[in-house]
Amino acid sequence: MSAERILVAAAHPDDEVLGCGGTIGKYRKAGHDVRVVFLAEGITARYDPDQFELPDVKAKIERRNANAKRALAILGVDGKAVFTSQRYCCRLDQTPLIELTKEIERHLIDFKPTRLFTHSTGDTNVDHGFVHRAVLAAARPIAQERRLRAIYAFEVLSSSEWNPLQPFAPTVFHDITGFIDAKLSALAAYEDEMRAAPHPRSPEVVRALATYRGAQMGAAFAEGFVLVRGLDL
Repeated sequence: MSAERILVAAAHPDDEVLGCGGTIGKYRKAGHDVRVVFLAEGITARYDPDQFELPDVKAKIERRNANAKRALAILGVDGKAVFTSQRYCCRLDQTPLIELTKEIERHLIDFKPTRLFTHSTGDTNVDHGFVHRAVLAAARPIAQERRLRAIYAFEVLSSSEWNPLQPFAPTVFHDITGFIDAKLSALAAYEDEMRAAPHPRSPEVVRALATYRGAQMGAAFAEGFVLVRGLDL
């Protein structure tokens, strides 16, 4: 595998591990650089706006962001390559799209990724859809100095599968047989987000999805992606 630079643009901490945690671990194990950018925090959707500034809510936001760095460290990503956000959860539709686009553009220019992983357009979570749109705008194929060769959309359990009229249909698979345990360990770092089975954010269901995606491509475990755009793949 030639040298790669992987950018992950995610809405909230835990989306990155659910969507492509095994792939992140695989790229880092091979020595490739990975940067993860979050466009919002993942807590305030559970509260009313007049509660956002409460100390307990702020503490939970900080805890979630700290857990992101713990989770990604398990996958081999240095904390300096993890960029968190204070934008309110599930309210990116109230943020000018140009603001999100410009933030992603800055990472594209600074980091110069070869591959970019982000959300699917069909997710039920409103923030996921806006991140997807911002990525498409930021990564428009006009800047010749960039080296971006592929954009992939990932699936996030507890969002992607909750849209039965637009089911996630992967076209690209990454074998994560050697990385499923690391993915589950990284998810365990998000101790406040994981749930008991049969909730989709449970270790059993995460492993089951990886088993199913693996069966689709002939491996024990895999992650599935939709190829949004590719160049000379």
